Amino acid sequence: MRIVLTGGTGFLGSNLLHKLLANNFEVTVLKRSFSKLDRIHSVLGHQNLILFDLDKGNVEDVFAGSEINSIIHTATEYGRVGTPVHQVLETNLVYPIKLIELGIKYGVNSFINTDSYFNKENFRYSHLLNYSLSKRSLVHWLKSLSENIHVANVVLEHLYGPHDDNAKFVGNLIQNIAIDQVDRIALTHGHQKRDFIYVDDATDAFMLLLKHMNDSHVRYSEFQLGTGQSIPVRTLAETIKELSSSPTILGFGDIEYRSDEIMDSKADNSALVELGWHPQVKLHDGVIKTISSYKK
Repeated sequence: MRIVLTGGTGFLGSNLLHKLLANNFEVTVLKRSFSKLDRIHSVLGHQNLILFDLDKGNVEDVFAGSEINSIIHTATEYGRVGTPVHQVLETNLVYPIKLIELGIKYGVNSFINTDSYFNKENFRYSHLLNYSLSKRSLVHWLKSLSENIHVANVVLEHLYGPHDDNAKFVGNLIQNIAIDQVDRIALTHGHQKRDFIYVDDATDAFMLLLKHMNDSHVRYSEFQLGTGQSIPVRTLAETIKELSSSPTILGFGDIEYRSDEIMDSKADNSALVELGWHPQVKLHDGVIKTISSYKK
């Protein structure tokens, strides 16, 4: 069974790629010729892996050349300061729509999209507004296109784990508190709550969804992916400090909350639990594993 995977060199995508190959799937990773391969170095040359450079070839050749069972879309562009809007739209909207149209044309069974908790109906997150708008627009298109292909929209909570980008929130905390042990780290009061899900639990859910999509008769489904429990950001920072015996001062209150700060988000993961999925890694254990990977 061959899978087309986007974002396969990124954090979530690379972990999913390793798991797919370990379970004997054939995988075609769509990437750019200049994409960093650090996270997938150990599987380069694997007999079931094909790397396709989007900037050097026609992506339709991927679908015309072999029978594809499913497309998993994990690539994303957050559109942080300085990123042109058209670039955000190209990655988060135009690109996946092109892939799903090719999937429909060549008889692909399913399309699994990675969405974000930012985009729940009751949230509006101006900090990443272009990202949120593009992802919300995509969901409308996915619902429309699902008449011709099975679609699963995975609403992912706050993902963390080894080898993530230390510019992201959890990675940044670990880098500054546990590794660099800076004198003081500026933080908000830390009362906002997040559902932190370890990357191995997240990829297990994607693997389960692959099987489910082959058996399902439902055209469009949505799955919230998280532990189902939210904890204060303050607790996470204190846990990192305690587990690393760091002298870093946690500057709670040094930074004001954003005007539209999301104060509590957690997954209603009942749809995944019904399929047999359960998160396995507790926050304490996941943080220990992540700190260890940063030290290496």
